[in-house]
Amino acid sequence: MIMRTFGQIIKEVRKDKRITQRDLAKQIDVDFTYISKIENEALEPPSEEVIIKIAKTLEIDENELFLAAKKVPTEFKNTILEENTANMFFRRYSNLTSEQKQRIDKILEE
Repeated sequence: MIMRTFGQIIKEVRKDKRITQRDLAKQIDVDFTYISKIENEALEPPSEEVIIKIAKTLEIDENELFLAAKKVPTEFKNTILEENTANMFFRRYSNLTSEQKQRIDKILEE
């Protein structure tokens, strides 16, 4: 499965919803050229605050946008830092076997 980039997702959803770059920019309080640069990947994905505004405006799952932007929301960072089990899980995850990861996936799907 080919993952779409942050810019591709924004551009595709914005066009599907028939929202211009100018309209999106106005709704999230940025310059329209900023939207153009993000969609064309001339800039890195925006800040957490802007990602959340875009997600709400375009009615997209913000977690999908954070993943495409390769960013971790502050809420998740705080959970990892504050909760011992979460911290241990993330430190150990890369050493799990594919079978163990599949079992975790099944648990999370429930």
